[in-house]
Amino acid sequence: MISGRNRNIVVKSQFNINGSRGKDAGAFVADYVSRDSATDKSMAYLPDPNTVPVQGDGVAFTLDSTAISRDETLHLAEHIQDLHLQGDRAIQQMVISFDPDYLVEQGIVPDDVDITSKGDYQYNYDDVRLRHAVRHSIQALVDNEGYNDGRMVAAIQHDTLHLHVHAVVYENHPKLARKRGYEEKGVIKESSFNQLAFELDRNLSLTRLPNVIPTQNELIPSKSEKSHAQAVEDVIIDTPYVDVYLKLLEQQKREAELQTALDDILTEVYDGDDRIEPVNLSSVDVDTIAENIDIDNTEKEVK
Repeated sequence: MISGRNRNIVVKSQFNINGSRGKDAGAFVADYVSRDSATDKSMAYLPDPNTVPVQGDGVAFTLDSTAISRDETLHLAEHIQDLHLQGDRAIQQMVISFDPDYLVEQGIVPDDVDITSKGDYQYNYDDVRLRHAVRHSIQALVDNEGYNDGRMVAAIQHDTLHLHVHAVVYENHPKLARKRGYEEKGVIKESSFNQLAFELDRNLSLTRLPNVIPTQNELIPSKSEKSHAQAVEDVIIDTPYVDVYLKLLEQQKREAELQTALDDILTEVYDGDDRIEPVNLSSVDVDTIAENIDIDNTEKEVK
């Protein structure tokens, strides 16, 4: 049992039953949750090579998939609307919002990103890790509530000063597990919200990368200034993780050169002195050493 909720994660929910929060629960999914102006396509989305890509592909996600197509999103919206029209289903409409400093601490948003206006989060967050964490956390809520076949469709939105997630949670089984009289119970238990926040925080903490935050702005080259005609002629290949990999190789090469330079200096100055301990660059400030050593001229200076 989770005793309290993480204060860096705010969860709010309302339920729509028999039109209590609007007559069209499906439109809420299709037109609001996954709307283009507030969402980004996930870096994890792999388009179907047999279909034509459309705006909205890769925006929404479910408990089973990190990113789904626009067509799949619309299909789910229609299904949710059909359930809503039965009149006894409590369609949950949730919002999960995050403290900005918390997202930086968890490595979701780089610490050098300046968030001063609505929309500044666009392409500036690790959408894949956040999606995975939300999926795990809402699954925990569904399990704690005792749904027979709990489902979810959600999207991350960046149109405010707080990055947030809109999620629609619903019972997909013909038989309702959570009932109040003849209708599905609408109120979510406080313990379920606490479980959601706990699992979300736990997942983000376990998956945090030490030095790299793979945001779209960091990994995908900026859009070209070329005209549309030129863009059609050119073949553009995005290599998201190549730049990061090359930087790591360059750093390793630089550290190796510095290690060699240090070894040469220590050999020349302390040749034959067994009291000298070997230097390990992992415990040395490489940048400070680099400022004081000219690698190209090391051999000349030693001689």
